[in-house]
Amino acid sequence: MSFLTRGARRAAAPIQSTLDRRFKALEHLIHAVKNEIVPRLDNLYGQNDRLFEAIDEQLAMVHARAEQQGSLLESAQATLAANQTDLAAARAEIGFLRDALDARTEQIAPSIRLRALTGERLTSIDQPASAFLNYSGSHAGPLADAGLWLNPPVVLEWSEGDVSIGAVNERIIEQPFAFAQLCTLPPGARILDIGGGESTVGFSLASMGYDVTVLEPQGYPFEHPNLTVVEQPLEDFEPDASFDAVLLLSAIEHFGIGHYRNNPEADDTADLDAMAIVKRLLRPTGLLVLTTPFGPAEVNDVERIYDDAGLQRLVSGFDITTCRIGVRSDPTTWSIESETLATPAGPGRVAMVTATLGSAE
Repeated sequence: MSFLTRGARRAAAPIQSTLDRRFKALEHLIHAVKNEIVPRLDNLYGQNDRLFEAIDEQLAMVHARAEQQGSLLESAQATLAANQTDLAAARAEIGFLRDALDARTEQIAPSIRLRALTGERLTSIDQPASAFLNYSGSHAGPLADAGLWLNPPVVLEWSEGDVSIGAVNERIIEQPFAFAQLCTLPPGARILDIGGGESTVGFSLASMGYDVTVLEPQGYPFEHPNLTVVEQPLEDFEPDASFDAVLLLSAIEHFGIGHYRNNPEADDTADLDAMAIVKRLLRPTGLLVLTTPFGPAEVNDVERIYDDAGLQRLVSGFDITTCRIGVRSDPTTWSIESETLATPAGPGRVAMVTATLGSAE
């Protein structure tokens, strides 16, 4: 039902018509704008989706690379740790080799120096060279390794630019005494040299025409048609015939001493037992030539020192025919102090005796 009059409606009709046209125009405009904007929005949304997808792909790639780099980093760290361990081991090995090289260099330096001294004179001998020369000529040097150290009566001592007589031991009088006593024997006489491995006495006696046997468990380096070497201890020695003379040159005092038996317990009667064997080895009226340290009685790690009573006990059953007591008055001087056995007040002496088996033997 309309509340407007017909006239009012007619008056309002143009306005309504105008409004309708405008609304339709606005509706067309809105549709046009919508048709224009919506595709753009759709396109924009599509671009945004693609952008987010690209971002996601990039993030995934970055994550994958990060994981890959992490694995590479862990591998690199493990390799670095292993390399550091190898480096520490290499440094230790280098240190060991350097120490070994230093030690070897120090060891061979004297030899190198000695080669450099070939053709030089005494004044060119330096301290390392003199130390090596002293060592090479000692009982601990290479001569001993070859069995050629001979315990010389005169010991030379090298020093820087010099060499001198360092010491003279008891063999300076023992050896002449032995030769003087044994020269009374006829050529071809059988002589047993017990423990003569560190001297040329047996070799000299063989060269003088005697039939010489050197009894030395450590061997004897010399050869001669008149010389026989037996590498046995005295207690195992069983010769085919007896001897005209037995020589004990600074030997009996070492029997049973631990130093000469690879340090087992010392045998207190080994010297007396050895002398009992010597009696059996000598022919009747055979000659004993014996030298030994003499002084107040003592037993140490290297030798026995006999006093008068001890020496008399040692040669019990023998008749002493000659006696000489040698004494050292300074490092290079020996002389004859006495021709009788009487215990001296101090050491530094050597008793030299010859004896024959008593008539009861």
